[in-house]
Amino acid sequence: MAQDIECSGRRSIAPMTATWRPFSEVAWPGQNNFDWQHKLEEMYNYVPVWAQNLGISFYGIAYRRERLGGVFDSQVEAFRERDRWSIEQMQQYVEGELQKVLVNAFSDVPYYSKKWKDAGLRLSDLQRMTLSQLATIPITPKKDLTGNASSFVAQRIASRNKLSHYYSSGSTGTPTTSIVTAQDHQKFIAAREVRSFGWSGTSVRWPRAMIGGRMVVPRANSRGPYYRYNRAERQVYLSAYHISSHSVPDYIRGLNRYRPQVMTGYAHSHYTLARMMIHNGEQLDYAPRALVLCSEKLTPHMKTVIQKAFRARPYEEYGAVENCVLGTECEQGRLHLSPDFGIAEILDEHDRPVRPGEPGRIVCTGLLSETQPLIRYEIGDVGVLSGEKCPCGRDQLPVLEELVGRTEDVLIGPDGRQTVRFHGLFIDLPHVLEGQVIQEELNFIRVRVVVTEGFGEREKELIRKRLWERLGKMRVEVQKVDEIERSARGKFRAVVSRIPESVRNQVEVPVRR
Repeated sequence: MAQDIECSGRRSIAPMTATWRPFSEVAWPGQNNFDWQHKLEEMYNYVPVWAQNLGISFYGIAYRRERLGGVFDSQVEAFRERDRWSIEQMQQYVEGELQKVLVNAFSDVPYYSKKWKDAGLRLSDLQRMTLSQLATIPITPKKDLTGNASSFVAQRIASRNKLSHYYSSGSTGTPTTSIVTAQDHQKFIAAREVRSFGWSGTSVRWPRAMIGGRMVVPRANSRGPYYRYNRAERQVYLSAYHISSHSVPDYIRGLNRYRPQVMTGYAHSHYTLARMMIHNGEQLDYAPRALVLCSEKLTPHMKTVIQKAFRARPYEEYGAVENCVLGTECEQGRLHLSPDFGIAEILDEHDRPVRPGEPGRIVCTGLLSETQPLIRYEIGDVGVLSGEKCPCGRDQLPVLEELVGRTEDVLIGPDGRQTVRFHGLFIDLPHVLEGQVIQEELNFIRVRVVVTEGFGEREKELIRKRLWERLGKMRVEVQKVDEIERSARGKFRAVVSRIPESVRNQVEVPVRR
């Protein structure tokens, strides 16, 4: 079944799979029970559309309670109050919360307890830690969390609460797992209600639309409809894998039918849909209030096209399934970091802070999750801080001038459909360590994988099947490699297109007859 945590993420604090991104792409709440999940997934694929909508809506009832119940309202008020604090007030608050997080991690989280004791840190050091002293704590590499998420969980919280597991999209190999309680989740969504939805003049409680990584339309050759409806949350979920010139009218019908006031999800999917709407001379019969978009960089050109097509302003959001950093766009068009959500450091290759205007690795310390605290976690993104104050007056919320290295190539199917992310491509493939998807020709995709012993034909066939579901039938070659080349910053492109621009233009926007 489909559901979303909206999208706050590089990778989806967003849609749900047995995964999602808030933020990005995600999973079914609850204990890991993959057999049960997979059976429901299979049932969903074969029941009629009305039954799919019904199942999604039933699930939405429980999911809405998990996200918007409990401490959600009180946390919304707290974030609103801090929205206009001074720099000094915010710093004092953040340092107090940081000390609580560090003490909890040292006392109750196996990974940090061992690592910090081995490094010579003492509880008394952490109880008095200031922001200027944070650099004395060792960095947490992403690889330590990948495949070892349970060692990051606070044992006291785990013993008393139901835990939910969320995953990154798995577009680069083994997905990162975020483990949270309902209360953690309510805090994450409260922050976005104020800083993402609130700044855009909307609310998570409003009727909304989502384009995310979930395979809500199971068949690659489906004739539509290309959307499903979650009545419990008044949410229409549009397929990210069927957007093409000929399918645009059905997307428009779905939006006109349910009239969502805020649109969320993948930035590039909305841009692709918008561009095709403009080319076809089609538009909605109403104007939503705003779009809150994530997962890819929202460029000025993309904003212009999206605003023209939907007659509403798009706002950018930056986050991750790990829920340790949040960047949101204010009314002045600047992307602000929320230190009361997570402390973000921008560091050079020697782990030293870079100056404003210079790119550096983003290392973040989450302040909201007691369950799986991440301290000085290297999230894998590169950013640039601004040295200028924002006209909006929120000086206590630093401005992220630019995100570098998050835009992946767009792949295109033979029928013109496009996608920039392959949510869930490598999920539940434990022998795949890393993967890269390369479109060599219009009908040929090469998937390069770094694998462990045990990887075989079954996994290859599953990768092919998942690609066909997303882009249509084409030749797919799965190639085992020893490593995937990195850039100078240690990153690799998860999705690469080698299609010439001339061929791409012909297929992307076919001539109307």
